[in-house]
Amino acid sequence: MISRANYIAITLIMCVVLLMFQLTGISENVLMNTGENIYSAEAVPEGQISLEMTRYEQQGERLYVSALQADKDTVGLIGTEDEDCLSVAREWSISQKREYCYYENIGEAAADENGAGFLIIDGEKLGSAEDVEMLKSLAEQGRDLVVSGLPDVQVMDRNRDLMRALGILRIEADEIEVDGFKLFAGLVIGGETVYMDYEQQMPYAMLDDSVTAYAVAQSEDAWIQDVENEELPAIIWRYAPDVGKVYVVNGDYLTGQLGAGILTGFAADTDEVYVYPVANAQVSVVENYPVLTNENPEVMEQEYGQDSSIVFRDILWPSIVAIYYDTDDAMTVTAAPRLDYDDQGELNKSLMDFYYEQVTKETGEIGLSGYQVSDVLLREKLKEDLELYQEVLPDYEIRTFQAGGLEEEDYERLVGKGHLLSDVDTVLTDYDGDSADSFFSYLDNGVLQLPVYMDSRVMEDEDDFRSRCLQTAYGYYGTAVDTSKVIYSESDDDSWNIISNDWSKNYRPYRTPFEAFEKTTATEADRRVRNYLALEYEAQIGEDRIEITADSPDGASYYVVRIHGKEIGEVTGGTCEEIEKGWYLVTVEDESVQITLEQTNHADYYIE
Repeated sequence: MISRANYIAITLIMCVVLLMFQLTGISENVLMNTGENIYSAEAVPEGQISLEMTRYEQQGERLYVSALQADKDTVGLIGTEDEDCLSVAREWSISQKREYCYYENIGEAAADENGAGFLIIDGEKLGSAEDVEMLKSLAEQGRDLVVSGLPDVQVMDRNRDLMRALGILRIEADEIEVDGFKLFAGLVIGGETVYMDYEQQMPYAMLDDSVTAYAVAQSEDAWIQDVENEELPAIIWRYAPDVGKVYVVNGDYLTGQLGAGILTGFAADTDEVYVYPVANAQVSVVENYPVLTNENPEVMEQEYGQDSSIVFRDILWPSIVAIYYDTDDAMTVTAAPRLDYDDQGELNKSLMDFYYEQVTKETGEIGLSGYQVSDVLLREKLKEDLELYQEVLPDYEIRTFQAGGLEEEDYERLVGKGHLLSDVDTVLTDYDGDSADSFFSYLDNGVLQLPVYMDSRVMEDEDDFRSRCLQTAYGYYGTAVDTSKVIYSESDDDSWNIISNDWSKNYRPYRTPFEAFEKTTATEADRRVRNYLALEYEAQIGEDRIEITADSPDGASYYVVRIHGKEIGEVTGGTCEEIEKGWYLVTVEDESVQITLEQTNHADYYIE
């Protein structure tokens, strides 16, 4: 029997719970009735945009030093500025907040005995007997060298000492073609994996027994199946002839954006503890959604039995919500009210209200897409889109613009303060893997460009390796699914049931290793990336402690800490989460964070 006191207590608790649910519903309705973008409050304050951009630009200039100013923490680029691998290395140095300098050749670098401690050179620059002596000298000085691509095979045949200096026992073949490679754990985040659909051609280099391989070739060809593991063609490795180490990449991986992740892995291997900043943002975008007109009606009737705007509402939207619920991603949709602006079919304006309420309920945000299948001037297309917003959602601020395949010159005078899309701070751009330019970039007026480098429905081996490298380097992920293909399909695989199935099935196997990084909308990611670019910090590393002091212009800052043979203990002034063994994500919430280290492996982790 329930006592009077317990009955009253239970009644009060039930009333409080009921009131909480009612207040939640009321606040949600009030929020949606405003017609505002709930992420406008998360955007970078207008006065801070110029400050952070200027600070980032000045930082890039300040990080370049002359060789006379270089010390062991400096990155040394051996060669000329226009070399592809050095262009990538320069941008990587800036993103890591590391000073960098140039040396004309390896001899000049070796002569600067107390200079840059982490050096990068194009392998084709190596070839003479003097170069071999310089390689030995750098190793004796305790300086680490990254070699991008092997010297010409004929050069190595004539100079066997050069092969030995790179950790190569012999060259079995001038060129072979392989199906893929095995990536061992530790170089980049994500663990060990095997890629069997990543074709490449390269010299067949067999390594010395003392060399540590990070990646070796794999193939279904019979000849390679009979090769012992230690004799497999080597792709990425580390050779430690002395105190200093030589890191070699047998291929062109360091000449594009992937190079940032590999360089990060090499740099993190040079010390027992390595600290570097990251953005800590994962962005997931539904491109060209929603469409509010009946487009390509014959195909839509044949495939779905309804017009396109209803298909988007009744078929696509429930699937999209289910996928976001399952993945826990933060929703960003970039609307395309029309795709064909030559066909002025009637807009279903009531659907705009519907999507605003639905997206807001999912705590997502709506941006605007620049994509179309017609040839209307971009400015005219956007004017028409804005008229719709002004009529239906007059108080909604469009913070994000999806550039897609547009060139920068097409939209740079349309976004940002004083332009047509005056509230836009963020442009989502297609990824260019071959570019040696900065991964994140500013337009002249302070609008930030964020790359979308993954297709949510596709995860080939090349995509997975790209994701591992770029998340290792930047702690940033940008993925999207293009719903315009449902209306204007390019293949039989562009039906929604196939698109949604591919999207949902690819998530868990490939993104789970990066769960530590936070899921954000485009506007939230914009603020974090701006802060990351403008961030300055200092890491003091002792035998059993790390202290990170941050000069952060906009709140918390984020760092990856790579540790060999130890693990993180107590953390004060911030938080720490393990990404995987040896890799940690640290958040500095105050001006500094103090981390204690606990020994787990007393053996030297280097394999000599």
